Amino acid sequence: MRLSLELVVIAIVILVVALVVLTMFGGSMGHLGTLTAAKNNCMRTGEFSCKSTGNYPSGWTTDKVGPNGETCSELVNCVCEPNTRTWSCV
Repeated sequence: MRLSLELVVIAIVILVVALVVLTMFGGSMGHLGTLTAAKNNCMRTGEFSCKSTGNYPSGWTTDKVGPNGETCSELVNCVCEPNTRTWSCV
């Protein structure tokens, strides 16, 4: 009986520690995911617009899309060549 009680207490302690660690580091991982999603979205919409029209999408330099208010032009280093409708990112 005592061994079972000790195992239950140990399991609860491990669970509490795991929850504390996830709470401490979970917020920063969410920010990273949001930043990555914003960059990927900018790259996709930029490529589509460049290959379709030969220009950057409207709002490329003005619309705030990043988690800290960045624009697509600030998030990604991509160039649209209007004459050839070529999209390239560094």
